[in-house]
Amino acid sequence: MTQEAYVSDRLLFYPGAGLSSAERDRLERYDISIGELTIDHLVYSMSRQIEANFQTFYTVAQEVAGQESALAIAREIGRRYGGQGYAKLLRAQGRERRGEPRMMALYQDLVHSIRGPKHAAALFAEYDDTRCIVRRTQCIYFSDENPGNGVYTEAFEAGCFEGYVAADDNLLAVEVLHCRFQGAAGCEQHWVFKPADERLGPMSKDDAGVT
Repeated sequence: MTQEAYVSDRLLFYPGAGLSSAERDRLERYDISIGELTIDHLVYSMSRQIEANFQTFYTVAQEVAGQESALAIAREIGRRYGGQGYAKLLRAQGRERRGEPRMMALYQDLVHSIRGPKHAAALFAEYDDTRCIVRRTQCIYFSDENPGNGVYTEAFEAGCFEGYVAADDNLLAVEVLHCRFQGAAGCEQHWVFKPADERLGPMSKDDAGVT
């Protein structure tokens, strides 16, 4: 398996990741003043808000619309969330709808590095000729405080995987070996691509609709 060269860059530590449990607790209770805030506090708090927003959505959607509708909404949000992001990276790389394991690894590492210290637990992806593999010990879409919402995490992630496949003609499937919402200690997911000799190459500008 291969990883990108940046995995050895020691400067890629994550602000907020080393914030003590006592400081995290102070933030949760708002028992802190503006003058005490550091970059670590700010980055941790913003990441925590992303996680809290997902949990609030799951709970409110179930209360308002019922579990079946809430699951359908979670899945559709995931489909747009995953598919649109990956499609943007492929387009930026001149590879619209024509990905490969390395492109997926680049995408996974990028998004996991910009969404907070908990998401950064998924760094760094590995890849070979047909697979991109992501392992993580933590997930911003799952909360240990609300394990019952794991069914929505599952629906959201299933939607994400549908979005990935829809955005890339070379991507066959996403395999979930184990995940936090199942009660596992961590997650392992494999993005499975067509063999190199079967994959479609980059589109021409005409095929991609570029003028």
